[in-house]
Amino acid sequence: MSNLQHKETRVYTLLTTLVICGLAGSLITGTKVVHFGVNFPFSNIIFSIFTYPIVDCICELWGKQTARQTLWLALFSQLLIASLIQLSIAAPAPAFWHLQEAYQTVLSVSGKVIIASLIAFSISQLIDIVIYQRIKELTQGKWLWLRSNFATFLGQAIDSLIFVMIVFYDSEQKFTILFGSITVKILLSFLMTPIVYLIVITVNNYLHANTHAFKNETSVAYIS
Repeated sequence: MSNLQHKETRVYTLLTTLVICGLAGSLITGTKVVHFGVNFPFSNIIFSIFTYPIVDCICELWGKQTARQTLWLALFSQLLIASLIQLSIAAPAPAFWHLQEAYQTVLSVSGKVIIASLIAFSISQLIDIVIYQRIKELTQGKWLWLRSNFATFLGQAIDSLIFVMIVFYDSEQKFTILFGSITVKILLSFLMTPIVYLIVITVNNYLHANTHAFKNETSVAYIS
């Protein structure tokens, strides 16, 4: 394997790791509602920084098949992490360890949250990848900001709708939480646009413009 291939593997692994960490973090923080002008799950912050923008970067750099590969790896990792957490809670504790209740309260993830997270993220990300790639084809590789923002906005709105309606279905505040969730995700996604540009340009420079994106298009198109 050439040095370039080694470097490309390291970069892809790093970006995929960020997506996996984002999903793992959102799994634990999904039921924590915070208030910053609007009410929304804290996991929205993690999603908006570590999942959708990073998957868009992977789609931009290596294509939709690689982005889908990252999606399935992340979903498998999330399911594995959730299973390990539940297993640790169910494991018998010795009599002298008095933190079982606190441990269970903090780390326990309901089946509803796990199912909602898996369904919402998988459906919304698949839509995000398809829309992203379609806009890229229609614009002939130009306007990275347009496809990144539009695909992410749509994907995150669908994710919020599915997740909130499942997890907070019985809550009287579900529509308030849904509004806050979509609002915060759109705002953070917009703020992440420069980061998406930075990652795409930095990776291509690091790999000497040898990614899928720059093998098929000129570098000028990606800074338009």
